[in-house]
Amino acid sequence: MKVSYCLLVLLFSFLTAVAQINPIPASTISTIQSFADENGIPSKRKLFQRNHGAIIGLQRGAATAVELGGEAHWRKLSLSNPNIVGASGNLEYNFGDHVMGYKAGMWMKRGRVNLTYGGNVVYFTDFKGQHQYGIGPSVGFRLLGFHLINGYNFLAGDKEMEKANTLHMTLRYYFPVQNKFTWDRKTMKKKAAKKKERAKRKKQRKKDNEDKKGLRKFIDLKL
Repeated sequence: MKVSYCLLVLLFSFLTAVAQINPIPASTISTIQSFADENGIPSKRKLFQRNHGAIIGLQRGAATAVELGGEAHWRKLSLSNPNIVGASGNLEYNFGDHVMGYKAGMWMKRGRVNLTYGGNVVYFTDFKGQHQYGIGPSVGFRLLGFHLINGYNFLAGDKEMEKANTLHMTLRYYFPVQNKFTWDRKTMKKKAAKKKERAKRKKQRKKDNEDKKGLRKFIDLKL
């Protein structure tokens, strides 16, 4: 039990340091602020965010395990009804019993402070010829990159293998590696049309300047 508490303290210290050296970029704040027009009235435009990054976590059940993996998010940024969908793939390792687990799953969240709901497909091995596999529904709460998950694994396979967690709780932290923002299709079409119009005007100005230069050269030759 003392080992688990020490690991939790170390995990929180590490994650706090990561959060302090990775502040929210100003470009992201200005992008979110663009939801309102010049009069401060919320815009009907929809902004979508896609990002992927790494996850690190500590799982506690009948045994304690460390989780490492990757995660991707698809988020709709909205003032009224935001939502996010996440997909993750990770491994967990129980150092005490030397059990390795592999997970792949998805989860979703609607609203700002609502719970997350998801599920995983799981596979465990003890490296001694015994294996277990199954599915694991989960429910959790996510805030500021931290994701507290409570889940249960329904397992089949070698019943003699009793070292894989069934009922468990996991605390994860997600730190993004890459962020991309895109508007909805209607807004993207308008932006593409404006970009095309700007390129057309730029091309026309360049042509006019070349014509003026050619005319000046012709006049200089005549003189």
